[in-house]
Amino acid sequence: MNVPKRKIDWFGLVFGVLSLYVGYLVTWYPLNSLSAIAFIIGLLAILRGDYRLWFGSQMGRFLGSNNGWTVLSAIANIIIGIIFIVHINVGVAITVYMFAIWFLLDAIFQLLTARFYHFFGKKYYWIIVIVGALNLIFAIVLLFNPVLSGGVIVFMLAFFFFTTGIAEIIEAF
Repeated sequence: MNVPKRKIDWFGLVFGVLSLYVGYLVTWYPLNSLSAIAFIIGLLAILRGDYRLWFGSQMGRFLGSNNGWTVLSAIANIIIGIIFIVHINVGVAITVYMFAIWFLLDAIFQLLTARFYHFFGKKYYWIIVIVGALNLIFAIVLLFNPVLSGGVIVFMLAFFFFTTGIAEIIEAF
């Protein structure tokens, strides 16, 4: 039986090696990584504000109604984006606290929805309650320790790039 020989996916191989390199950079330069994340969030906020301004003008043109809230939201997005970019340290601090608050809200949601798992059995219910409580504790620790929160962000980002790089290299062959 003839099995065709597979060629190397050079694009995937290069992308995998670059992902590993970016993971290395994220690991060795964590503050620069957090600054880059804050910059990207600022840029996205500005782009979202521009889109909201455009959307508000289109809504006024096609529907005949101007929505002041859309314009106010757009201006707020643009101002927040500019703050994140111009004052990068403020952007990093807000990003770290946003991450901790995100964990906190997710843990609260897990605990509030745990009762629905009771229908699948008490084991599932208690597993969700225990995991939710642990997440709540972790979220509170992150909220009151911004350095740890920043470290977790950097670790997750580096982990993403390392796993993506390894997967791309494996898929290339």
